[in-house]
Amino acid sequence: MKAKILSAALICLTTGFFIPCSCYSQEWGGTGPIGLLTGWSLNTNGGLTSYFGDLSLHDSDFGAKLAKESGPAMSIILSKNIYKNAISLSGQLLAGKLEGRKGNISFTAELMEYNVHARIDFVDLFMLKRSHSFGIVGYAGVGQFLFGTKKIEINERLVKNFQHDTRVGEFVFFFGGGIYYKLNANLGLTADLAIRQCQNDRLDDYVKNDDYDYYSYLSVGISYYINTFKREPLKNKARLANTSFLFRSAAHTAQ
Repeated sequence: MKAKILSAALICLTTGFFIPCSCYSQEWGGTGPIGLLTGWSLNTNGGLTSYFGDLSLHDSDFGAKLAKESGPAMSIILSKNIYKNAISLSGQLLAGKLEGRKGNISFTAELMEYNVHARIDFVDLFMLKRSHSFGIVGYAGVGQFLFGTKKIEINERLVKNFQHDTRVGEFVFFFGGGIYYKLNANLGLTADLAIRQCQNDRLDDYVKNDDYDYYSYLSVGISYYINTFKREPLKNKARLANTSFLFRSAAHTAQ
């Protein structure tokens, strides 16, 4: 079932990339270039992944959560606009670390996630023909993640070490939101927070009542907006052709 859902999402993402859509410049009212080669963006970001589960103690204390149950993370997101600049489809690759401690049990984990998701720019959705630098984005998607967990249990001075590694990708779904500020037509700054629900209770290698673990990703990043990959046509082809003709004629005369 999980594989079917992920496959369907991948098909939707791929199909969306090939759906041409009309684009209007924020600076003028004409029709811009359309198609697969336009409306792309690349975002690189970094931040913290935070753990929520059976062994977490600081779910209501934001500062302690980041300091004691989080680890460094980074990701890259490739997006393609499918409806002007307001709605896009994206693919993301995320790598991060987690940690937690409760009682005599502690653990650390490393994870790698890949996903597809849809993004909505709410400001652009209602200001399609107006220029703006600031935006608010919401998104949701599905994916899979691989992880490796090291757990330590201490019982009356007896230390036990456990290692759990996934052999196949585990299903995850998520939702989140963020803001951005465009520095110019090609560069922008971003800040995001997303909650990711695992369909697995082994992220901390501690199973209790099938209460699935989840994790969050808080990040800041920079986006590069690619308006089009198309090469602009040569300007004044008649002049270029005439210049080429004169060069050929002069060379022939010299003989």
